[in-house]
Amino acid sequence: MNTNELRSLRQETDPLADGVVQKYFQESSFDRSKTLFFFDFLAKNSNPIPPGLPPYFEDYFKESEVLPDWTDPQRIAQAQDIFSRFGPQILMMLCVKSLPMAYSCGNGAQVLLKTGRLVEQKGSVSGVNRRLMETTQFVISILQSGGLGPDGRGVRVAQKVRLMHASIRYFLAQGGDWNPEWGSPINQEDMAGTLQSFSSLVLQGLDLSGIKLTTEEKDSFVHLWRVVGHILGVKPELCPEGYDAAYALGESIFLDQRQASEAGQILTRSLIDFMEYMLPGNIFDNLPLYFLQIYTGEETSKALGLPWPPKDDLGTFIEKIFVDLDLKADDGSGFSKLSSYFATKLLFSMDHFYYDGKKARFWIPPSLRGNWGI
Repeated sequence: MNTNELRSLRQETDPLADGVVQKYFQESSFDRSKTLFFFDFLAKNSNPIPPGLPPYFEDYFKESEVLPDWTDPQRIAQAQDIFSRFGPQILMMLCVKSLPMAYSCGNGAQVLLKTGRLVEQKGSVSGVNRRLMETTQFVISILQSGGLGPDGRGVRVAQKVRLMHASIRYFLAQGGDWNPEWGSPINQEDMAGTLQSFSSLVLQGLDLSGIKLTTEEKDSFVHLWRVVGHILGVKPELCPEGYDAAYALGESIFLDQRQASEAGQILTRSLIDFMEYMLPGNIFDNLPLYFLQIYTGEETSKALGLPWPPKDDLGTFIEKIFVDLDLKADDGSGFSKLSSYFATKLLFSMDHFYYDGKKARFWIPPSLRGNWGI
């Protein structure tokens, strides 16, 4: 797509979800209890629809849960098998590639900062933790076996994320401090870019990590996320079939929107703080920054306010960790082993994270725990 076509998408959102949310909040007249009830329902992603919501919500869930005719269950199963084998590395990509790429989009980063869900006013990392945990849980729900099947966790989670997007758009419009030059909040271009950051860009990151998938496997992974894009309300033409077409679209969007912004740089710093906070000690010192630089590249790193070039610390990182594990890295796969080790440790820490003395609401299916050694 050319620049003009992409820019026009910044004024388009999601009529179905926007209509449901607008009707609900206008009817409730900003009743605080109804607002809290609604957002509590959205936060409990896989829970069934509770009583107390107007009947048009049932209509929304019935309409949006229908998968498109072109859905291929075999391709979905193949994509979920990839996740069963390389889940920790895929989830790591959220932190070192997917989210940083989103933050490099100067206009789109504004909505992430303004919602207040990633960075809290007093500099606490708890808001970052919550959002990263929610995002990771979203991906697990989507990519687990059966996640997109009848009554699958992934379908319900995606339906609720779609409503959350519409709610954010609604409240930002009510707040009056949204700059129209940024486009509509969570518009079609931003949604399409985010979808590719979870899809084709993750595959490119896996390749960089030494995980070599076949063309068929890559196409199946993209196909699964194309189905998710349908559930989320992304326009069909922004969910291309096949890895090559999907990656080309993602690159076009990120090149179109990449620009340095204070919002993007604040979010990036918070993301690095999150990873360092989740993995205390000095084995991983500076490794999150190093991975962000390597996986996003020079231009994106500069837009995010990260130093360039990266320090040549790979040998030091490998020496620290491989001595600890009594491993050898003389086969040229040092970076691959390092990224795999980091991915497993990061996921383990998230699985054992506590908020205010209570274990975070975070669920990994037993079968995946066994595969990943969690």
